[in-house]
Amino acid sequence: MGQKKVLIHFSKPPFGTAFYNEGLRAALGVTAGVEDNIPTILFQADSVFYCLKQVDRTNTKPYFDLFKAYETKFYAVKEDLDEREISEADLADDIAVIPREQALALFYENDFSMDF
Repeated sequence: MGQKKVLIHFSKPPFGTAFYNEGLRAALGVTAGVEDNIPTILFQADSVFYCLKQVDRTNTKPYFDLFKAYETKFYAVKEDLDEREISEADLADDIAVIPREQALALFYENDFSMDF
C-alpha cells in the first residue's frame, strides 16, 4: 500500500473536550506500522488556541517528542489567529503560520484527513 500523507485537522475549541489529546494520539498512530505514514497537523478556527505558548503540554509532551523525531509539521491559519487577536509571538515555537489558502491546499496535498 505504501506510505501516505495524512492531515490531522483540528477545528474545535480546546475547552472541555478530549479532541486535542485524541487527535494527537491519532496523529501518532498513523506513524506506526510498516509504512510510517507522514502526519501534518493543522489548527483552524477555535482550535488555534491549542497553539498558544502557555498551553499546558504536560500530558501530550511524549507525543510532541515523537513528532519531533518524525519531523511532523504543525500549522495554524493566520486569518483564524487574526480573528481571535492572537499574534505570532503568542504561539509555541513549533507552530508555523500559514494563510487560509495554503491550509486549503493541505487537504489536496495529503492522501486523507482526520478531523477533530
